[in-house]
Amino acid sequence: MDLNKLGFKEKGKKNNGRPAYPPSALLKLYIYGYLNRVRSSRRLEREACTNVEAMWLLRGLRPCYKTIADFRKEHVDVFKKVFNEFNLFLRGEGLLSGDTVATDGTKIRAQNSKKNNYTEKKIKQHQDYIGKQINSCLKEMEELDKGESNSEIHHEQSIELAAKLDQLCKRKEKYEELEEKMKVAHEQGQTQISTSDPDARALPKKMNIVEVGYNAVVTAEADNKLLTNYEIRNTHDTYALSEAGIAAREALGKKEGEEIKQLADKGFDTGSELKKCAENNISTYVSPKKRVHAKKDKRFNKDQFVYDKKKDVYICPEGEELSSNGKWYHKNNGKLRQAYKVKHYKSSYAICKACPHRMECAGKANLDRSKGRYIERSEYQEYVDDNIERVKLNKELYRKRQQIIEHPFGTIKRQWGYDYTLLKGLEKVEGEFGIIFTCYNLRRAITIFGVQELIKRLRKSLFLKKWKIKRKIKRFADVFCGELITPRLKYLKIKSHRINYFNSIAII
Repeated sequence: MDLNKLGFKEKGKKNNGRPAYPPSALLKLYIYGYLNRVRSSRRLEREACTNVEAMWLLRGLRPCYKTIADFRKEHVDVFKKVFNEFNLFLRGEGLLSGDTVATDGTKIRAQNSKKNNYTEKKIKQHQDYIGKQINSCLKEMEELDKGESNSEIHHEQSIELAAKLDQLCKRKEKYEELEEKMKVAHEQGQTQISTSDPDARALPKKMNIVEVGYNAVVTAEADNKLLTNYEIRNTHDTYALSEAGIAAREALGKKEGEEIKQLADKGFDTGSELKKCAENNISTYVSPKKRVHAKKDKRFNKDQFVYDKKKDVYICPEGEELSSNGKWYHKNNGKLRQAYKVKHYKSSYAICKACPHRMECAGKANLDRSKGRYIERSEYQEYVDDNIERVKLNKELYRKRQQIIEHPFGTIKRQWGYDYTLLKGLEKVEGEFGIIFTCYNLRRAITIFGVQELIKRLRKSLFLKKWKIKRKIKRFADVFCGELITPRLKYLKIKSHRINYFNSIAII
């Protein structure tokens, strides 16, 4: 890899002091460490001094823990580029060439406890509790003042109550500051604040379990279970599908117009995302969410009503039409969801009243208000219906989703123990997991090719890169020096300019 091109910073040379450690040595140390479940800078420092493999890899260099930690901290934005660069090599070797991918999100614990994560409701509860404690403390002090004032016990109790009141006032100030921060967060569209890691959020993990951390949305290709792309978010999966699919398409090297298939669970079932995927020639196979307001009698659920696109009406199971007034209405299901447009389709009260299934279909509440059956159609319903139909017709394909994308999570989180992050902040967490996902793909490549074959292919790839650089040098010589200059003069001419040229060729 051309580390300068990727963005690794090599510290300048000085006349005094020790020379700087090369970025290549520190990058190798991190990849070796994460492959062997060693993450902390202090443990990596110890490995560099005691582990024979690490000593050979670093050629005897012994960086201190601060140098190691600073390298990771200063290059968080580059580690994702390393991941993408290694994927380019894998694509060149034919390992990233399929047309089917699976996307899923997994929760990563942050360096922030639940105790240090706050919502508006939680802050209010703390403030109410502290207010009651302060009032109770003041009452005790008032009662104490009414009693004997000369006793030693009275004096000790007064000191204790004063100290307690002081602590409560400090806690009250703390939550007042948090309340102000929460107001600022609300203006930015946030509903939570975290004090240890400001970017971490409380996210639902499973059932009623909530964890403060991040959501790693990862995509893997179906043939070799290699990771094509990833994104670290502090939100749920709802609006992550299209970005993941488009990035996977680029990673697979697909041309414009070529179709890919994307599998995902019901957490990604969002109409606006399905539309974006369809517009980018991505066929989605997303498990549909269960209807919340489904009828007890399934014969009269919304999916049993047939939509006639030409007439813009719904046909009920009894053959009657539900029509719309043609207007679009804006709807928003919550603070974290984007607003969207819907149309309302209704049947007349007279038709529903005469129907033998009126109670099962329209319902008693509507009939009591002299209303017929009512159906709501989203602006994205066409894409939702197409996705549901694809999943129904390709159940065997959708069953592969778990074995494609759950396998990497099991290896990384359960086997390697990387279910939490060492760094704080969204950008830094994304950088650290760039190393982890690169190591996973490297491990998979070793499993597929074997160590010797992988080394052979890497050397071949490196040779081709050097050959391309030599060709560029030759072209430069022909253009810069001209064809009429003798070979000896041409060589001297190149030699006098080669320093400046090689400085520029480093970024090609």
